Amino acid sequence: MKWFIVVLMLGTYSDGGKDTFLYTNPNFDTVDQCKDYVYFSADEIRRHMMIEFIGSQIDMIYCVREDKLQKIIETPPGKSI
Repeated sequence: MKWFIVVLMLGTYSDGGKDTFLYTNPNFDTVDQCKDYVYFSADEIRRHMMIEFIGSQIDMIYCVREDKLQKIIETPPGKSI
């Protein structure tokens, strides 16, 4: 099962949504590989998000398993997983 990095940005929209970024590359074979990458690449991720979201700050970074990510993507807005 693959693991992916998901970044949530600070602030929410009136509908409760948040700016979110999914890194599909790189992906990882274990959660520990993902967490290590995030730890050692934090500055690079932060810079990338500052460019992508025009100065917004990161709220949280998650390592998410592929099957859980698929459920999140398929769940309609406003529904719980």
